[in-house]
Amino acid sequence: MRDLWRGPAEIEVVVDETAENTAQNASRTLPLLLQRGITDALIVCAPTHLPRARWIFRRIYGRHGISVRFAAARIVPTPGALIWELAALGVAARQVRSELEQP
Repeated sequence: MRDLWRGPAEIEVVVDETAENTAQNASRTLPLLLQRGITDALIVCAPTHLPRARWIFRRIYGRHGISVRFAAARIVPTPGALIWELAALGVAARQVRSELEQP
C-alpha cells in the first residue's frame, strides 16, 4: 500500500513489513505511532479489505486513544480478493484477541 499512497509528501508513512496478518500489522505499527505521539492515523488498504481493516485497527489503535481514518487504494477489486476477505472474517476475532493479549 505504501507504493499506492498518493497523499501529501509531508505525511509520514509508517509501515511494518514483518506482519503476517492485519492484526499483527496494527499491533506492530502501534508502538511506532505512540513513540511519535501520533493520535490520528490514516490506514490505506485495498477496497475489499476496508471492512475488516476498520474493525481490526479500531480495536487495537482505539485502546490507545488513536483515532483511525481509512482510504481505499485505487485498485480494482478482484474476485479472489473478495473470496480471501470472506474467508479471513472467520479468523479476524481470534487474531485480534491474540494481538491484544501480547505484553
